[in-house]
Amino acid sequence: MYKEIDNVKTYFHNFELIEPSKQSVLFIAGAGMDHRFVRALNLLDEEFNPPLVIDLPGHGETQGSSRNQIEDYSGFLGEALIDLKISNLTICGYSMGGLIALDLIINKKLSVKSLILLNSIAPMMVSSSLVELANKGNSFAADFIIKYGLSKNLIGIKNIFPSNINQTMFDDLTACRNYLPNEALLLEMEIPVNIILGGKDRLIDPEQAKVFASNLSSEINIIDDAGHFPFFENPIELSNIIKSLTS
Repeated sequence: MYKEIDNVKTYFHNFELIEPSKQSVLFIAGAGMDHRFVRALNLLDEEFNPPLVIDLPGHGETQGSSRNQIEDYSGFLGEALIDLKISNLTICGYSMGGLIALDLIINKKLSVKSLILLNSIAPMMVSSSLVELANKGNSFAADFIIKYGLSKNLIGIKNIFPSNINQTMFDDLTACRNYLPNEALLLEMEIPVNIILGGKDRLIDPEQAKVFASNLSSEINIIDDAGHFPFFENPIELSNIIKSLTS
């Protein structure tokens, strides 16, 4: 379904299928991505609503332009969610989406049952070389992320990234690189926070992930045979972990 949010025609994926009695998981996409990244996930139909996604400005089916600050994206999603009043809601933020989810909860005060950070920690180390590639074009940045993030050959994986010549990847990666959550507010979160990482993800430093998880008293769940794209590399195990963390 579509709604106008801040004068932007916005795509709400699967929201028309929500049943209030079931659990809901709102997935927030990574840099350049949109609702298509959840298509291989399989949650229990009798217990869960289908995966929910709101395409960010300039991404997927949502109009407008991409933003270069995490706070702008979280503010947009906060406005999008304000009237929906979804019960039993867990947020699962993937990569950049994890930073957006953190900001939604600690600064925008969105009330949720729990938070899952998928291939995401804060601060997020984004190399200057990757940002420079993104400034050349979306395709260059996508090639870099696939090279260092993908654990196995998956035909068509590049289709998940934008193929046009806009600045979406540059804006998103700049937002990730510059975002620093308020540490005091981060430590005051009173909801369960769980982290899921791919054991073969070369874009996330495992030692930094351990420090981040320790500060939040969070558990790290490792998918051994996945890299930075577990929703395509091992969607069955990822689905099972998400179900176990939200049940």
